[in-house]
Amino acid sequence: MTPVRRCLRKVDEAAATADPALAAHIREALGELEAAYARPSERIVALEALLHEFGRGHSAGNTLLARLLRVAVDRRQGTWSHRARVRGMTQAPRLTASLQATAL
Repeated sequence: MTPVRRCLRKVDEAAATADPALAAHIREALGELEAAYARPSERIVALEALLHEFGRGHSAGNTLLARLLRVAVDRRQGTWSHRARVRGMTQAPRLTASLQATAL
């Protein structure tokens, strides 16, 4: 089972119960999904795939669960996007072969 499917199953299970800690269960499932991928870009794509699968398999529309999931995923994608940009800016530029040759 793919990490996206596992996360979707956990979200469905959390929504099926009348648990007041629904948001905590969703955060936990999203955390596990993100942990399955090493790079921020992979995590962003996985979160988007989760939203796509959720929307395709549910007639959730504008339900509380759908809104909660959309907001949580949007925030996490923003965080990963920001981290990727910051990480890209802090890495030292790599010398290309032409730059190395002219430096000699």
